[in-house]
Parts: sequence; structure tokens; C-alpha cells
Amino acid sequence: MSRTPLLPRAILVPALAALASAAMYVGACGHGHDHEDTEVLPALADVIYEGGATDEALEALLAVDPKDEPSQGTVFDAPEDGAAVPGDAAPALTFHVAGAARWTAPGAVPALGCAGARPAPSPWAELGALVGPARAAWAHGTPINGRAYFLVFSTAEREGLLRVFTTKLSYTPDAAAWDKLRAAGGPITVSVLNAVFENNRIVQGGGPFAGEPVTFSVAP
Repeated sequence: MSRTPLLPRAILVPALAALASAAMYVGACGHGHDHEDTEVLPALADVIYEGGATDEALEALLAVDPKDEPSQGTVFDAPEDGAAVPGDAAPALTFHVAGAARWTAPGAVPALGCAGARPAPSPWAELGALVGPARAAWAHGTPINGRAYFLVFSTAEREGLLRVFTTKLSYTPDAAAWDKLRAAGGPITVSVLNAVFENNRIVQGGGPFAGEPVTFSVAP
């Protein structure tokens, strides 16, 4: 008795992915209220995300009190404290972690550095990766593995004038953000909280850590 040959993986996985995606689309259209938990919290709606930073990781960071470990806090390289920054162009704010040793999350080890090859995933595993839970797939982006930084710009009149969450050790305001800082009308203090993440969760002992703030003003 002859059997129908199995479909090649190159055909099977995309076909299954298309069917599952269509089902998810129909479900989302008919039950939009079921996905309310994937929305950004209103309190974080103004935050700027850079370098692949996610709102899930930021929520985890803000849920924990900062630790007093100066060696894991950040120190600004630019601007200098008390500096007057020219207003014609947005400056690059740069900083570094005070301690010499850099700490990365366990999940951030590159695949090429692992001993031994992993078996190829089954078509069903590949399908799961393609169309997995909506929260991971399209609501929050790729989870953070490593260190991320939450910058908060404040003035005497307004705390949290501008907030940025990034995985980078620098931030250059875009035109809209720079206009907001220029219009502040007084000295601006920027502080940084950082933490080490594994899949958007803070690793044990990974912070958050408060850095040294810096105050600058924008020259006319």
C-alpha cells in the first residue's frame, strides 16, 4: 500500500504559518478586547524606546527598588555636570557603567560559542517560533538579554520631562525630543537606572542600579 510522501519542510512550515496567522488575524478582529494586556501601560506611553528595548523589561525595572551599588551604576562621559550645551544641534549623551567588569545575562551567550550543535527543530517547533503568543511576537518585540538603561530628564518644574529606555550607552535626542528639552527654560538633570535582563526579566542580583546624575543647560 503506497503512502503519500511527507511535504518538504520548505513547503510545510510556510503553509502552516500562513494558516495559523490567518486564524490569529480573524481572532484578533473578532475579539480585540482580549488583547488589552498587550498594550503599553498608560504611565509609560510617553517613553522613547531605542536599541530594541521593550516595555515589558521597563515594567520589570520600575517594579523593583534601585540598589546602592556604585560600581554597577552609570557615570556620564558627556555632557559634563554644569555644562551649557549649544541649542542649535542635539548633543550625544554618553555614559558608561562605573565598574570595569561588564556583566551580561546568561541568555546572551552567542550561539557560535556553544560547544556541540543543537538538533534541528521540528516543523512544529519552527511554526511555534513563527506564530507564537501574540504578546511575544508583535506586542513587545524581541526580549532583552543584557543590560538596558532608563534615562529620565527632569527640571525643577517638571519631573520626567523626557524619558528614554535603551540598550545603548548613548542617546541623541531627535528633533521632537530636542525641542522639548530646549523649551524647558532652565537646568535639566538626567539620571539613569540600569539593570541586567534575561528574557525581559531582571537576573538575580542584576539591579536595578542608580547612576550618577548630571545637570546641564541649553544655551540660546
